[in-house]
Amino acid sequence: MAGISNIYNLQRKSLIDNLNKSELRSSERAINSLNLATSIQKKAKSTIDLQQSIIRAKEQVRSKNLITKSFNKNNLISYLGSSKLNEADLVFQNKKYNPAIMHIRFTQSKGKTIDKNADAFLDLTVISSSGNLSGKRIELTTKKFAKNLRALYSQLSRQEDLDVDNESSPSRILYEILFKSVEEELDKDEITTLLISADRGLQAVPFAALHDGNKYFGEKYAFAITPSLSLTNLDFSDKKDKKILAIGASQFEELAPLPLVNQELKNISNPINKDIVLNKEFTPETFFEKAIQDKYDKIHLATHAEFKPGGPESSQLFSGTNPISLDKFSILRKGRLDNPLELIVLSACRTAVGDQDTELGFSGLALQAGSKSAVGTLWYVDDVMTSAYFVQMYSFLDMGIPKAEAMQMTRKAFIQEKIKLEKDSLIGINNQILLSNLNNSQKRIIRNGLNNPFFWAGIELMGSPW
Repeated sequence: MAGISNIYNLQRKSLIDNLNKSELRSSERAINSLNLATSIQKKAKSTIDLQQSIIRAKEQVRSKNLITKSFNKNNLISYLGSSKLNEADLVFQNKKYNPAIMHIRFTQSKGKTIDKNADAFLDLTVISSSGNLSGKRIELTTKKFAKNLRALYSQLSRQEDLDVDNESSPSRILYEILFKSVEEELDKDEITTLLISADRGLQAVPFAALHDGNKYFGEKYAFAITPSLSLTNLDFSDKKDKKILAIGASQFEELAPLPLVNQELKNISNPINKDIVLNKEFTPETFFEKAIQDKYDKIHLATHAEFKPGGPESSQLFSGTNPISLDKFSILRKGRLDNPLELIVLSACRTAVGDQDTELGFSGLALQAGSKSAVGTLWYVDDVMTSAYFVQMYSFLDMGIPKAEAMQMTRKAFIQEKIKLEKDSLIGINNQILLSNLNNSQKRIIRNGLNNPFFWAGIELMGSPW
């Protein structure tokens, strides 16, 4: 027994050493690429630090009395039907909340693999609140991975069926590469939520659209992604007296209009907890002037945004007047050092898949803004779907449900076709009117169905999942 224990301790030490080295490298790369050197400490979080963050979050969420807030019984019966009361997917069960961290490291290793066709390794490390630390090494053929990722994006962009019943579909193959080896550990520990630290080239994977043969990853798990665990703010807070800055633009000189922005800003969250700034009032100056104010803990930006190669100064969001480059978000980061934002949302952004620096700019959005968490979209989704998604998501957030779970439950509402068109309105969970006065063109999109992953899998949470 002593021999087995010694082997386990050596394996654990090796996992920790490799994780720390990888994290230090990831942190330095993020700091350099995102120009964070002047405001971020280069100190790697230990495995114990990370584990303690998970434990604190689990204890805080499980201690909340939230389970009955998603629905009262009458509304649940009315909405799901009496024969479907066993559907617990749309009721947050906080007593089962169990987060974990998953680190995915990519290493080019041509000539060093057992499989002669493979040319790289994926090292996967899972840290759970129970104290378990497990690691797996997967041999990878980079051409096969890239081919399937491109094919998946092609299917998504054309709103095609992902053919998830077929083991050779891109969705199934990518799931097997990235998650199959750790599936048993995640199931055994009853993990509900994952913070995925993804290495370069993996940060724009549409994780929610990957499928295990039974469920989409985005159905099975609540999750967030980050380019660096050490730089991610994992403090847990439960602020109740803060407001949302809801700011956006619907008209642009050279970009397509976003006609539902006004409704989106009006319908997200409770009106008494929100200040709205729209169109010409939304200037770069007014944005930063308001965004650094302590009374706001969330910022919702309904406008176009693009992540491009060349670092944060090349990526930008569009105000009602002039564009704002993402490097200017350092104003937020520095102006709110003692009171970081809980969440910043970009509801109509996109990233260039395949460019590692662009992917890092997207996944590093929370770091760039100094926010604990951020939400963005990997591809541009029609504004009807984007607006409906966020109005529904905020209704879950307002119940006190953690961010990753609010997004997971919103995905499930789309997948299970619980969001429905009634006359000219889009109706969500609990008969909430998400959008109204939709025109014929907007209604035509909705009639084609909302459960395709194109509509919900590209919207991702970056940074802290809680």
